[in-house]
Amino acid sequence: MKLSDYLNSIDHLDEKMEKAVIIAGYEKMFGEHYRLPQEQFADLIELPLPKLRRVIHEMKKAID
Repeated sequence: MKLSDYLNSIDHLDEKMEKAVIIAGYEKMFGEHYRLPQEQFADLIELPLPKLRRVIHEMKKAID
């Protein structure tokens, strides 16, 4: 593995962790009743970060 490949994978890991924290914050805010199914979590984690934030914001608005 080249150093550039390794550094690129670390960058993606940071982004995926940030996405997971955003999704976990949504779940924590609304409790176990609104826990996302694994398939939906997998779909959300693949979204670009700005779009994920918008989607989570819309989900929160729908529940409030």
